Amino acid sequence: MNPIDTFNPDEPCRLHDGLNNDFIEWNPEWAAHYREYSFKQDEGVISWDGALLDGWVPM
Repeated sequence: MNPIDTFNPDEPCRLHDGLNNDFIEWNPEWAAHYREYSFKQDEGVISWDGALLDGWVPM
């Protein structure tokens, strides 16, 4: 799994939600919302839309 710090919201991928231990199929159409509302929760963890994103994998 790649670190969330290297996540590009303009590219499709699968994001890992550490809160629910699940993967989210990322849609690049959400990039603007992500940029406006996400914030760093902890080192290596981004909080966004009720999820704690801690990594990603390519599609």
